[in-house]
Amino acid sequence: MGSPRFATTKDLVASFPSAAIYLREEGSSEDSLRYVERRVAENRLDLALTYCAFLLPRREAVWWGCQCLADVDALNETERDCLRLARDWAQRPDEARRRLALEQGLGSSKSLSGTWIALAAGRSGGNIAPADAEPVAADPAATAEAVRAALLSGSTRVAREKRDAIMKRWVTLAVSHIESAVEFR
Repeated sequence: MGSPRFATTKDLVASFPSAAIYLREEGSSEDSLRYVERRVAENRLDLALTYCAFLLPRREAVWWGCQCLADVDALNETERDCLRLARDWAQRPDEARRRLALEQGLGSSKSLSGTWIALAAGRSGGNIAPADAEPVAADPAATAEAVRAALLSGSTRVAREKRDAIMKRWVTLAVSHIESAVEFR
């Protein structure tokens, strides 16, 4: 990639108006990566993670979310299944894999971090309605919102004394995905 797909916070919020709600600001001419750095320096890791979820393209955001959730030891079997399906889609993004992730996410508890990463992959595009229903297009912000939910809920399941360090590592990983080509393996 090399540079962020949205140069400024204003550019990102213009493309994803819901981001303004999560970030609690309307955007400005502040450089996207500078915004992330500033939020980390302010120890607003929740806002840095949220911004990165919107800043990364959908596939990269799901891949990043999968890598981050791998740090959460407390995932149950259902969540590990969700994580596996999301990872499979990110590695080989096709309609069948996207649909499997969506169905697993829809069938799992919304209180689980893994559910949200499956929904992030499942809502990355295409029809999100049940197969026998009228087609419904995925909302463009749905993947970012689901990755955000996965990471913020996942971070609460990390021991408090390790939480900030892990969340900072997650932000650093996102920035590395923004600055260089992502290898999906």
